Amino acid sequence: MTGLAQRLPLPRSIAGRLAALFAALSLLVFGLCAAVLYGHLREVIEHERRHAQRIKLELVVQMVDRLRAGGPVAAHWPRIEAELAVLARSDRSTHFWVFCDEAGRPGCSAPRPALEAVAPGPDWTPLTAEAAAVTVVSKAPGAVLQMISKDLAGLPPGDRVRVVVGSHVGRAGFMLERFAWLIAAVSLSGALAMAFLGGALARWTLRPVRRLSEAASTIGPQQLSLRLPLPDAADELDALVRAFNSALDRLQEAFLQMQTFNADVAHELRTPLTTLIGATQVALSRPREAQDLREVLAGNLEDAERLATMVRDMLFLARADHGEQALTLQPTDLRVLATETLEFFEPLLEEQGREVVLHGQARALVNPGLLKRALSNLIANALQYGDPAGPVTVELGQDGSAVRLEVVNPGPPLDESTQRRMFDRFYRADAARGREGQHAGLGLAIVKAVATMHGGTVQVRSHAGQVAIGLRLPQQAAPG
Repeated sequence: MTGLAQRLPLPRSIAGRLAALFAALSLLVFGLCAAVLYGHLREVIEHERRHAQRIKLELVVQMVDRLRAGGPVAAHWPRIEAELAVLARSDRSTHFWVFCDEAGRPGCSAPRPALEAVAPGPDWTPLTAEAAAVTVVSKAPGAVLQMISKDLAGLPPGDRVRVVVGSHVGRAGFMLERFAWLIAAVSLSGALAMAFLGGALARWTLRPVRRLSEAASTIGPQQLSLRLPLPDAADELDALVRAFNSALDRLQEAFLQMQTFNADVAHELRTPLTTLIGATQVALSRPREAQDLREVLAGNLEDAERLATMVRDMLFLARADHGEQALTLQPTDLRVLATETLEFFEPLLEEQGREVVLHGQARALVNPGLLKRALSNLIANALQYGDPAGPVTVELGQDGSAVRLEVVNPGPPLDESTQRRMFDRFYRADAARGREGQHAGLGLAIVKAVATMHGGTVQVRSHAGQVAIGLRLPQQAAPG
C-alpha cells in the first residue's frame, strides 16, 4: 500500500486518503456489479427475444398450414399474404416471408425493397427441417435482423415451402445501451457519494487523533508532568496513548536525571576549583617562601588529580551509556583477581586496623582490568560507609549460568529508595557524609557500568544488619 500511495497522487491527509480509497474501491465494486447486471440483462433480453421469435415462427407455420388446407401454398397465397400483412402491421419489428418451391408454381414471397439484403440465399438458408437462426445486416441504415426459418411438413415429394421470420435486434441493443449509460452514471455517482461520506466518516473517526495531537502540542520542557488523556473507548488508540505516555515518563525521568546530574557535576567541580583558585590567590597575595609555594602547589596538584579522576570516570560512564562493550575478555579465576585487588588495600587496612575476608570460588569470561576496577569501588565503598567494627567480606559464587561477586559489610538497613538509587551518579544516601573520596559519588555508578558492559546486572541486599552490594555476570567460560 505504501508503494501504491507513492505512485498515485493521493492527498496527504489520512482522511483524504481514506476518502480517495473509498471512492476507488466503491467504483471498482459498482463497476463489477454493473458488468454482472449488464451481462445478465443482455442474456435475459436475448433469450426472451428468441423465445418470442420462435413462437411467431410456429404461429406463421400453423397459419400457412391451416390456410393451404392440404393444397399447394401458391394456390392459396392471396389469403396467406393478407394474414401476413395483418401480422406485419401488428408487429413492425418483425418481418415474415414464405418461400415456395412447388412443382409448376411460382414462388410466394418476394423481399421487401428496404430489406433486399435479407433475401434468402444459400449463405444463410438452413437446409434442415428444424428451425435455424442467422443474423443478417440489411442495406437499410442501422438495420440488423436475426432470422429463423422452418420448412413445412407433409408436402408432396419434391415440393418445399419455407417460412422465415426476421426480427430487428436494434431495439434490444438500444435498451442495453441506455442501461449501460444509466448504470455507469449510477456507479460514478455512488463512488463520488462514497468518497464524500467516507471522508466525513474518516474525519469523524479521527477526532480522537486530533484531540491527542492538540494535547501533545501542550507538552514542553516546563510541562513535563502532562500526559495524553486516555481515549473513552479501549480501542487501537488506547495502546498507542499508553505507550506514548510511558515514553514520556521515561523522558521525564531522563530529563530530571540530566538536570540533577548537571547540578551535581557543577557542585562537585565547584569545590576543588574553588580550593584551587582560593589557594592560588592567597599564594599570590604576597611574596612567599619556596617551601610555602611547594605546599600550595602540592595542594593544587591534589585537587587537580581529583578533577582529572572525576573527568576520567565521567568519560568512562559516557562510553558505557553509548553501549560500549567489554573487550579482551579472558577466562579468569575470580578468587585470584579478588586476592590481587585486596593487596592494593593492604596499607589502608593496616592503617584502619580492619580486615577483608574472601569466601567462595568462581570463574568467568571477563575483562580483568574492568572487573578489578568495579571490585575496588565496592571494597572502597564498604570501608568508607560500613561499620568500622565489623569485617568486610568478599563473596564469590555461581548461580546457574551466572557468577556472583558481592562485598558484604555490617551497616544500618537501607530503605527501598536508597537501594533503587544508590547506583545513580553522585548519589549519596547520607548528605551529611563528607565528599572526600576517590570517585566523588561515581564509584557505584562505575560498578553498574562495568556490569552492563559485561551483559550483567547489579544487586543490593540489606538484611539483619548486613549490606551486600555486588554484581552478577554471565559465566561464559569453560570450566577448568
